[in-house]
Amino acid sequence: MKSLTWKLRTASNYSLMQKAAHWAILALCVVQFPTASAIQRTHVVNPFGIKPSQLDLLFHKIHAWSGWTILLLAIALLALRVFHGVPKLPSAMSVWQRWLAHATHIGLYCGILALTVTGTGTMYFSRAFGPYHVTLTKIGIWLVALHVAAALWHQFMLRDGLLKRMMMPSR
Repeated sequence: MKSLTWKLRTASNYSLMQKAAHWAILALCVVQFPTASAIQRTHVVNPFGIKPSQLDLLFHKIHAWSGWTILLLAIALLALRVFHGVPKLPSAMSVWQRWLAHATHIGLYCGILALTVTGTGTMYFSRAFGPYHVTLTKIGIWLVALHVAAALWHQFMLRDGLLKRMMMPSR
């Protein structure tokens, strides 16, 4: 049985574009949380005819546009993975750890796509997409937590330099 691997070009390090896109996605994901409740408030049918506040409408737009930007950055990261390559995983990692690393990354990319589809679907087509979007958000939080925990494990317990490869260059 072959192990799960991405048969792509390898690189000695992540490019500056890969690092910038990675951290920009993180920043935009953080923006998603305080703006998400505004989406609900702008779509609530108000029996008293009260319109949503201008601030909620602005947060609604920020949530949508940052979500679409996350998707575009994820697509750019996938393209950079193909054309620039990525560094090899540390040789000391076991087969199951490699499998979990690849599965987590695939889950993150698929999650970003699915979140964008369900979020856009909820906003523009049907509220029926909403529960899927919420469930995917919860799964995404767990995947990100696993990703961060693994990076911190490599940094502080294994001290194998894995996290350093994704850090922006200092001046």
